[in-house]
Order: sequence, then C-alpha cells, then structure tokens
Amino acid sequence: MSVQELKRSLSTWDVFVIAVGQIIGAGVVALTGIAIGMTGPSVVFAYPAAAVLVLVVTLLIMMAGSILPVTGAYYTWTARLAGGWLGSMILSLTLLASISLSLYGSSFGLYLNPIFPILSVNQWGIAIIILLFFANLFGLKIASRVQMLLVATLLSALAIYAGFAMPEVQAQRLEPWLPEGWIGFITAVFLLKFATSGAYMVVGISGEMHNPKRVIPLVMTMATIGVACLYAFVALGSVGTLDWRAMINQPLTVAGEVFMPGWALTYFVIFGAGLAICTTLNSQFIQLPRTFIVASWDNLLPSWVAQLNRHGAPYILLVVMLIVGVLPLIADLDIGTIARAATISATFPAFIVYWAVTKIPTQYPEAYAQSAFNFRPLTLWLLFAISQFAGVVGVVFLAEDLPSTVVYTLAGWILISLCYYPLRKAFLRRRGIDLDATTADPHILELSLQQK
Repeated sequence: MSVQELKRSLSTWDVFVIAVGQIIGAGVVALTGIAIGMTGPSVVFAYPAAAVLVLVVTLLIMMAGSILPVTGAYYTWTARLAGGWLGSMILSLTLLASISLSLYGSSFGLYLNPIFPILSVNQWGIAIIILLFFANLFGLKIASRVQMLLVATLLSALAIYAGFAMPEVQAQRLEPWLPEGWIGFITAVFLLKFATSGAYMVVGISGEMHNPKRVIPLVMTMATIGVACLYAFVALGSVGTLDWRAMINQPLTVAGEVFMPGWALTYFVIFGAGLAICTTLNSQFIQLPRTFIVASWDNLLPSWVAQLNRHGAPYILLVVMLIVGVLPLIADLDIGTIARAATISATFPAFIVYWAVTKIPTQYPEAYAQSAFNFRPLTLWLLFAISQFAGVVGVVFLAEDLPSTVVYTLAGWILISLCYYPLRKAFLRRRGIDLDATTADPHILELSLQQK
C-alpha cells in the first residue's frame, strides 16, 4: 500500500462541511446553560471570544497543515518530526479516545427516545452508529455528501431557533451584563472553547484534499468563526427571551419552550440537538481511520489493518470503530464517565503534536520560510505555550470528580502505550524490519511539500 491509494477527492466545500460538522456538536446544547451560569448575558460575546482563543491555540496546527498536508497528520507529523515512539503514543491514545463514539450514540438516543420511544436510548445510539458506518463504507466522497446533508439540516434547525427568538429578545433581560465580572467571562470562554473547537481535525484528511495548503487555513478560520457567530445568536435567544437566571445549567430547550411553537421545538430537538451529535459522529468515522492507515504503512500496525474496499474505504478499521462504538451501549456501561476519560485521552496527543510541529522550522526551513505562517521564534514558542496552557485547563475541567477507577484505567492505558512501541520494534527486528527507520521515513512529507 502507498499514499497514492488515497485519492485527492475532497473540494474546499467538502472540507468546510466536514469541519462545521466536527465543530457543531452537543456542546452548544449542553454547555450554553453552564456558561450562562458563569457569565450571564455576556455569554453572547463569550462564544466569539472562544472562537478567537481556538484560532490562536490552533495556529501551530494551521501552520503545520499548510506546510505539510498529510494523511493522519497527528501521527504522521509526530513520527517524522519527533520519533516513532511518540507517534505510537498518538496512535494508542487516539484508539482509546474512539470509545467516545458510544457517548455520541447514547446522546443521540437521549433526544430521540422521548419523541420516538419505539427504541430505547441505547438502541437509538446503536442504530445511528450502524447507519453512519454503512455510509462510510462507500468511501470518503459519499461520507462527505452525507455530512453535507446532515450539516445543512442541522443549520436549518439552529437558524429556526435563532429566528423565532430574535423578535422576542428584550434588552432589559440582558442585565447585569457581567454578573460574575471578568473572571466569570474568561472562565466561560475557556469552557466554550470545547464547543467552538474541532475544525483542526481536518488536517487528518489533508492528504485527500485538493489544494490543502490553501484549504486548511481557510476552512479552519471560516468554519470556526462562522459557527461561533451562529452560536452567539442562539445564546442571545437563550438569555434575551426570559430571565437569564432561569437558563443557568439548563439545555436550550428550556428557552425554546418560551418562544417556539410545538412543531418548531420538535424540529429543533430532532434535527438540531440530534443531528449536532450525528455530524460529530460522522466526522469521527471520516477522520479517525486515517491515523491508523499511515501507521500500518509504517509497520507500526500489521498491513492488513488498513486494507481498502473497492470504494477506497478502510473497511477493517471502520468495523473496529463500529465494534468500539456499539459494545459499551450493548453492555449498558456508564458511557458518560468513560467518554469523559476518553476525551481527556484525546487531549493528551495535542501536547505531543504541538511539540513535534515546533520542529518544522529547523527540519524544513525552506518550506517554512515560504509559508504564510512564518512566525518568529519568540512568536512560535509563545503560541506553543498558549496551546499547552489551554490544553491543561481543558484536562482540569474534564478530570473534575473523575472516579479513581477511571483514573487508574487511563494511567494503565498510558503505561501500555509506553510499552507498545519497544515491543513492536523488537518483534519486527527479528523479521529484519527497522521500525525506527519506517516510522521516520520522510517520503510522505516530501510528497506533501510537492502538492500545490
């Protein structure tokens, strides 16, 4: 298998829709009420501020994606720039994070079950995971078309929410503007960073884009700002149509009941909250397999893992994702706690990746000098420090009150991750394969430098 087997089939619009779907998730429904409790009516501006924070934090990823657009970017950058052992850590933590598929499925069921009780919460979750699994079996182009349909419907639901709310907004309800002061506002901004981030994940499919060096920074910027502005209108409707204190720690449907007719509220619940989860779930099916595909090219995983069907879909990896997604639902495990730990494990790779991409200026100086993101060394390391700080804040939020058993499980997985690479290296050495050499092979990066 070679990098040429993955076709460059994604247009700017395809990538934009995938990015929007990755950003818009259950966060806007679940986190808006929590943010209102932190900063009151100023949540309207907390969303755009969070988008700015996201763009600042992901500037290094944007830079790396525009200079070295490759498939499975997080793993590929790390293995080539910082070593195969750290690359294997990215791979292992990504695998653990994929259990969050169960959370998305279960969350979808929570919205659908009260309206259509023909299936239980977990059965609805299993059904949507299976449906999106089959859609992705037909290749990346079909999966992106499914994403486009989901995103268009989702945006219409959020637009209906904001549209019904705007005529009912009353200025006097937006007081006091900063009930908890600037500390509360800044805290809300860091919280809402999770609701406005996600566009950076398109770098994982940059090896399958047309003109990725232009598309990646354009899409990451426009998708993040566009979604944040839409969220701001949704937030305005949530604090301007009733006493904002009634929305503290409440879902958007509490405000929706005030100004939306029954049909509109039902549409919002199904196609807004429900599809917000589906778009994120579909994005996971699109993007996660790419990391493991490159790892199989490097012999870090067996080559059969990344086999493609006649549509160019990595069917074995998709089956693994399907199993990981539905088994916890079938077993009726505590998905919320597990997924929170999985989200932490998805945050850990960022610490490694940001360190790896700081090496681009020294390892690829000519490409870096010609890039629009030709940062001075001080700026580069300042962005690195900001990204690391934001990651630590995120982990602290997620780890709050996490059960000790989950903490030990996460620590055990990290220990396994540390041991996998040397064990795999020893196994391959007996077969005459140098794992250090294959994971450091710069061929895929050199090909990316030739892309226009």
